[in-house]
Amino acid sequence: METGDTVPRLSHTFDITPVAREVVGETVAAAYEVARSCRFDGRGWLLTPDEATRDRLDEHAESLGLVDREALREARRERREAAERLRNATGLDAEEAETLRVRSSVLALQLQSGRHLAPRTHYHLAELTAEGVPLEPVYADQGWSGTGVTLLSWDEHGTSRVEYAMPDTVGSDEPPVTSGTVTHDAAAGLLTATASIRLPGRGAWLRSAEGSLTVDTHAWYAALEGTGDTGAAPPARLEAAHRLVDITAWLSPSLTPDGRWSVEAVLDARGRGPFRPFMAMVFWALRTSFRREEKAAAGHPDRPTPRRQLAEAVRAWDRVAANAPRLPDYLREVAKALAAARPKPSGGYPPHTP
Repeated sequence: METGDTVPRLSHTFDITPVAREVVGETVAAAYEVARSCRFDGRGWLLTPDEATRDRLDEHAESLGLVDREALREARRERREAAERLRNATGLDAEEAETLRVRSSVLALQLQSGRHLAPRTHYHLAELTAEGVPLEPVYADQGWSGTGVTLLSWDEHGTSRVEYAMPDTVGSDEPPVTSGTVTHDAAAGLLTATASIRLPGRGAWLRSAEGSLTVDTHAWYAALEGTGDTGAAPPARLEAAHRLVDITAWLSPSLTPDGRWSVEAVLDARGRGPFRPFMAMVFWALRTSFRREEKAAAGHPDRPTPRRQLAEAVRAWDRVAANAPRLPDYLREVAKALAAARPKPSGGYPPHTP
């Protein structure tokens, strides 16, 4: 960790398995194919493959290091048990019933207006109860009651752009709590996302923040090849602004002698006005806490620490990166399964409830 008088900074460098530029391009193209393959039922809900097909896809995903198949099975079992208890239990109080509704819910996508992937088409991402009814949480007034997604443009070889709002406020005069955009410029190899958060309640100046994420794949590979602009912004960066502090984080890659990616990760915080020295104190406390945690865990190899968690994340990346050439074929397999999905014979709603 490095600190200055007004610019506290955390930094770390780690080595990871590389992924070829061509593989990234093929994976992005396959992801677009998945989106094209989505089909929707008469009520607009996304049709998903049957359970046998989902199990086959889960097994394939696990072999690529993408998911923990056992964890998926456990999550499905817990959802079924919560749904069964909600149907059969008597004398549940309001809080217990709400908890079971949340545990038994599933995430679903509904095409609400327009034609799939056409400009101005509007979708709704919602939690559905076991009966297929959109879940309205107790804290819906805080904004976590579903997300609206509007497609602004779709060009797989040019620019695709969506805007989102949570909760979904289309047709309402109420402003969303969280909103923003996601843009992919395929020709430039550039992914950008923005977010604006306005939490309701008193002290709006403390409850508001803005943020943006930029991932420039062309700049990433140029940096690895040594052909990038040394004065340009890092190829992957996150910026966030609050009334108290501005935060910038970024990733910068280089090649190691053995061909791995050496990635420098930096977190930079600048307190605003009188909060500048406060941020320096916070980062000093974080550094001290990390060091104490590492020392305390020295004789306990199973005890999680930030360093061990980072090492585990690197191992997880390495496994996925090693299998990256197989990712496009897996995504095409998902696309075929989505294109072949049909409504359940029972006419159940929603069609994908596990």
